[in-house]
Amino acid sequence: MIKEEVTKFMALAPLMLPRLIGSNGPDETDITDDSAILFFSLEEKLPIGLVMDDLDDGMELSLLFHGTNKDNPRIHHCCFFASPAGSKIMCKINLISDDREFVDGLNVSVYDSLDTMESDLEEDLKAHVQSFNFIQAMDVSELLALFCTM
Repeated sequence: MIKEEVTKFMALAPLMLPRLIGSNGPDETDITDDSAILFFSLEEKLPIGLVMDDLDDGMELSLLFHGTNKDNPRIHHCCFFASPAGSKIMCKINLISDDREFVDGLNVSVYDSLDTMESDLEEDLKAHVQSFNFIQAMDVSELLALFCTM
C-alpha cells in the first residue's frame, strides 16, 4: 500500500515542484509498513524563502511550523503538509537550512494512513517546541481539528 502512495507522489510532485523534486527519484529512501521517507537533494542550494514559496505555490501545502534554532537563529526548520481534506497525496515535507539560510535538500514523508500522518505531524511539532523559536506554527489543537473533520 505505501509503495502505491510513493508512486502517486513521484508521478505528481516532479510536475508540481520541478525545481525541488526531480523526476529521477529520491537520493535516499527509507520505507516502513505505513510510511516512506524520501530525501531529495537540490541541484543547487536555494534560499529557504524561495523553497517555502515554491512549496506553498506549487502543491498548495499547509505550513505546520517555521522556526529558528534558539542556539543559532540563522538555522531554520520548516514543515509543510498536504491538507487531509484537499489533497490526493498524504505527505509532509521538512526543510532545514544551513547557517547562511540556504537549503540543499528536502525530506519528504509519504503516508498510507491519515492516522499515521497526523501522529507524525504532531510529534514533529512537539519535537521543535523546546529548541526553536517559532516564526509561525499551528497549535496542536488546530492540527487535530483538521484531521477530526475527516
